[in-house]
Amino acid sequence: MCKLSIDSSFSEVRLASELLYKYCETHNIAVDLQGQLELMLVEAVNNVVEHAYLEKAGNPINIELDMVDQHALMRITDQGIAAPGSVMIEGSELPNVADLPEGGWGLCLIQALADNIEYHRFPERNVLTLTKRTT
Repeated sequence: MCKLSIDSSFSEVRLASELLYKYCETHNIAVDLQGQLELMLVEAVNNVVEHAYLEKAGNPINIELDMVDQHALMRITDQGIAAPGSVMIEGSELPNVADLPEGGWGLCLIQALADNIEYHRFPERNVLTLTKRTT
């Protein structure tokens, strides 16, 4: 398992990408799949910075990457604001661009690329788990 704790600033997101590439190299994940995993991870972490922490630096974002039964597992944990109940849109089809609010593509991309998405709000922390088959 690979772990990383970063600060809640957009400039720190590149550290998550660097960790992901080391993880992909360790697990011999194909280059095309690496790009999909990076997009999922970066969009999820950006959402934490923007929405959970309202773009305020100085807050922790914990990232765990693991391989479980030929699935890449990415877990992002934060202590920010809970996601609204309507945040998870049913289905994985990308919606019509005209129907999206400004900045609404991140979640749609995650949903289109991930095989499974789980979000849980615990007392004072959010946990988002994304999985994608690697073979």
